[in-house]
Amino acid sequence: MAFIRYFSQTNSDCLFNSFVPLLEESGITIPNYYNNSKQLFAEYISKENKTLSKVNVLISWVDKSNKKCSVEIWSDEPHCKKETLCKKVHQKISALIPPQEISLNNNSA
Repeated sequence: MAFIRYFSQTNSDCLFNSFVPLLEESGITIPNYYNNSKQLFAEYISKENKTLSKVNVLISWVDKSNKKCSVEIWSDEPHCKKETLCKKVHQKISALIPPQEISLNNNSA
């Protein structure tokens, strides 16, 4: 399984409002049956090759009070494969939702 995870931050406290327009603009769809304020699920279905390939995307809160989130991208492709659709989708998404260094440490000193 190909799997990529990174962290980001948003200006809004609503994942749906923050990311749906960006994802849809890049050809990634949000299924009608999935809308949850704590998580955002999306799918990218490739029609480039003869086999139908699908990449899943899950954006969820890591620290909602500070608007920090996790972006997970995965597919059924072998992780060791050189050029996976998962990696291509990651490049597309990370250009729209940039990775950030996020400290998950709640200690204020």
